[in-house]
Amino acid sequence: MLDSKRRAASVRVFVLQAIIQNLPRAGAHLKALLTRHGLSDARIGDPNARVDMRDYLEFFEDAARTFEDPVLGARLGLALRPGDLWPIGLLLMQASSIGSALSYYARYATAFQTATTFSVQISPEGLMCSYKVHDDIKPKSLLRQDTEFTLACICGQLRTAFDSNWGPLEVHFEHPSVGQEAALQRIFGAPVRFGQNRNCIIIDPQDADRQYRVEDREFINILNQHMASVIAVSNEQVSATEQVRALISVRLGISPVELPDLASEMGMTPRTLQRRLSDEGTSLRAILRDYREQMATAYLAQGNVSMEEISGALGYAEATVFSRAFKAWTGSSPARRPKVGGQ
Repeated sequence: MLDSKRRAASVRVFVLQAIIQNLPRAGAHLKALLTRHGLSDARIGDPNARVDMRDYLEFFEDAARTFEDPVLGARLGLALRPGDLWPIGLLLMQASSIGSALSYYARYATAFQTATTFSVQISPEGLMCSYKVHDDIKPKSLLRQDTEFTLACICGQLRTAFDSNWGPLEVHFEHPSVGQEAALQRIFGAPVRFGQNRNCIIIDPQDADRQYRVEDREFINILNQHMASVIAVSNEQVSATEQVRALISVRLGISPVELPDLASEMGMTPRTLQRRLSDEGTSLRAILRDYREQMATAYLAQGNVSMEEISGALGYAEATVFSRAFKAWTGSSPARRPKVGGQ
């Protein structure tokens, strides 16, 4: 039985549906694969339901063995279309630049699965987009297909949204090579390195900054509100911390982020929400601070967003207030942070 203070990592069924729909239609092989993992129509019929992360990972690795395709995850990830990614795919298609699209992806990554992190950071090599599963999954070999799927999915979405010929500078994986470097390099269109300290794609800063279109803010706000209504639905498998963080991601800069408002959306009293957060070792203030710091770093990494725009997006009334907060987090002023492309 799951400890109520530590929920198991989980993934939305719609991710699993997208994978299954794109598997080779090998009749008996596919049916046997689904049966082995208890994936009945009833269990995977609701796209917004969740399945245990380990069940999902074991299914993915077994699928690669069943169809004798060691890079199955990467192939499927690259093949996904924006519609396969729920409303998030529509947001990516509306983004003005690759940097902006990655910020949206980071903002809504928790809608896909829990106990994972997708972050965007400036590095000496370029714009680094990292992915990590935090749950203590062993053996680590169970992470291979999901990791390659996730990074290939990001690349595929960016190609669909911006440039079919686009590719990252490099792709890094924590797991070791199994002799598939050539196949993965063809899929990603970039050098692939294994045994690295993180799973990430590295993007040319100029590619991240290039403006492709003007964003339709009204449509994006509608999608934001839709995401808020979906993510806010109480789910027994999602911790209060994760639910609060998800609500912050869609309310910040648009609506107040106050405990009574969040509690109301989650269907509980403010006192109950405060107690649940305390039981999980955190508070609204701590979650909000961490989220603001992460998003501030992502916005600054784009290099083309003004201090006023960042302040507004993070719910600050003035840029000076944001600047003071950022200095308290990092020890340096945001105005002195290096911009993408050296701007």
